[in-house]
Amino acid sequence: MPDEPRIGVYVCHCGTNIAGLIDVKEVVRYASTLPNVVIAREYIFMCSEPGQELIVNDIKEYNLNRVVVAACSPSLHEVTFRNAVMRGGLNPYLFEMVNIREHSSWVHIDRREATEKAKDLIRMAVAKAALLEPLEEARVSVAKNALVIGGGAAGIRSALDLARAGFNVYLVERKPTLGGHTARIPLIRYLGIRGDELVKSAINELVKIPNIKAYVNSEIDSVEGSAGNFKVKIRIKPRLVNSKCTLCGECVKVCPIEVPNEYEYGIVKRKAIYIPFEGAYPPIYAIDLEACTKCGECVKVCPVGAIDLSEQERIEEVEVGAIILATGYDPYDPEKGELGYGLSNKVITLFQLHRLLDERGVTKGRLVVNGSVPRRIAFISCIGSLRTTPRSYKFCSRMCCSAMLSAAIKILEQIPDASIYVLHKDIRTYGYDEDIYWAALEKGVRFVRYKETPEVEVQGEDIRVYVRDITINEYLEIPSDLVVLVVGMAPGKYMRQILDVIKVSCGEEGFVNEAHLKLRPVEAPSRGIFLAGAVTGPKSVIESIIHGSAAASRALSIISKDLITGEAQIATVNEDLCSGCRICIGMCPYNAISLKQVNGRTIASVNPLLCAACGTCAAACPSGAMQQRGFKDVQLIAQVRAFRG
Repeated sequence: MPDEPRIGVYVCHCGTNIAGLIDVKEVVRYASTLPNVVIAREYIFMCSEPGQELIVNDIKEYNLNRVVVAACSPSLHEVTFRNAVMRGGLNPYLFEMVNIREHSSWVHIDRREATEKAKDLIRMAVAKAALLEPLEEARVSVAKNALVIGGGAAGIRSALDLARAGFNVYLVERKPTLGGHTARIPLIRYLGIRGDELVKSAINELVKIPNIKAYVNSEIDSVEGSAGNFKVKIRIKPRLVNSKCTLCGECVKVCPIEVPNEYEYGIVKRKAIYIPFEGAYPPIYAIDLEACTKCGECVKVCPVGAIDLSEQERIEEVEVGAIILATGYDPYDPEKGELGYGLSNKVITLFQLHRLLDERGVTKGRLVVNGSVPRRIAFISCIGSLRTTPRSYKFCSRMCCSAMLSAAIKILEQIPDASIYVLHKDIRTYGYDEDIYWAALEKGVRFVRYKETPEVEVQGEDIRVYVRDITINEYLEIPSDLVVLVVGMAPGKYMRQILDVIKVSCGEEGFVNEAHLKLRPVEAPSRGIFLAGAVTGPKSVIESIIHGSAAASRALSIISKDLITGEAQIATVNEDLCSGCRICIGMCPYNAISLKQVNGRTIASVNPLLCAACGTCAAACPSGAMQQRGFKDVQLIAQVRAFRG
């Protein structure tokens, strides 16, 4: 390629979008007079095949080594013109695009002003184009495996979809069983089946697929590398019970330790050695390491020698091309005294009520509190959501209203003479659940809309709820045998620990940020990391399953390839100027920058596959050591000087 820039300038009419206001012929005549410009042309639609062929042919005929196109937005056709430049035999990054439609013709009404501005923009682009350099995209081979973090409904669906496509999948779950919260839902109304039945059917398929390896009681210890080639360390905690276990239950009988059962949301207790729930996978007991005193009583009575209290944790390393984060949510946990919670066992959460109403729950589906059947029941919705209380989040948890009204209807079927009040900020039974609202009305559920948060007064066995009904503007006093706090979804309590390892960002509410809410809803900003289920915010089981499949399909876009390429216009470090100040590391939203040692000096280093070419680091660098290819200081300064004439 000749050293002297030989630039071709092409001005698009864009029908009348540009030519209707800008004097295109005058702009072309002006462009032909600019330094290093060899040829300047116009065409009605430069993006069309004939328009592109003009560029291809001129590159060959006039020995062009730079191309400038003045047309519409680069977001629409920059790739189109880069491909045309490449067909002409040039590096695609020896191309500069000028937006004279959105930046000139569409924002002016005066023909002369619009034309002069178009000239300015083209003059600036030509000055920059003369300093453009050929760039190459980084390439890396892809590990044909995927990691799914989280063994709930979304995570299991992601793992199944990836495995069906023929790829190896590592499924990691922090708890000792798969299924997440879905396994404790009495009924998934849209599907007409229980949550544990849905989980069981998915697990029955999962265990038959040899290319899925499930790790329970395990956590991600570290993640290194980038898209296509992540190196992951999995910390496998000791279960202390092996596959010899026959579920005889003798160990549970002799275990002296009792703790609240998190699988029943604390309404009953369990032993330190336990099976999480009926049908849990894997089908063996687990020992709670935080509760167990290692007294050895369980070891003595185990008839098959399945318990080993000396088992140690271990680390296993895997290489994967893509990671799916599906760590779900936790129910909002009210503080003691928050609307009476913790002051009386007659004040419970909706999650606890569902366990009481479950035919396979602790009361076999009978609603009994303190040995009696409650007949005056008050539901208080939006607890933990919509800024109802000082600790509440501002978002709506979406599924609480439907779950609350389903529970109310089930109570009325069991206790027909029950008096049920629903105190709400708003009712949002969206989608297929709209009929639940009408069914609740028909069955006599009383709806009270509030603005100020209700108050719950607990005096021994007497519980009263005070609320102002904004519909009738009256204060109500509701004596209650049972108060149900309809708590929403909150970010998982271990989310921060996971994010410290995975290096993705959270929004202000604590859920993981998507790359784009509408256009890239299952992708993290960091390439190669995908998001499934409630890790990005409250979702129903069905929505989480759909999300899991979507995340798997996006992960396949990486692991199905032999090679993937990164951005070409990435940041680069001038090692002579870099002082290792770390400012760029804190600014980078993609975690693409780290530090390295060179001849005893600490300097920044850019991972070319993680860098998204946003330019944030280059703008923040105080020494000018960080430069973005295609937008280097010398190129931008040339544009500024050209603007000044």
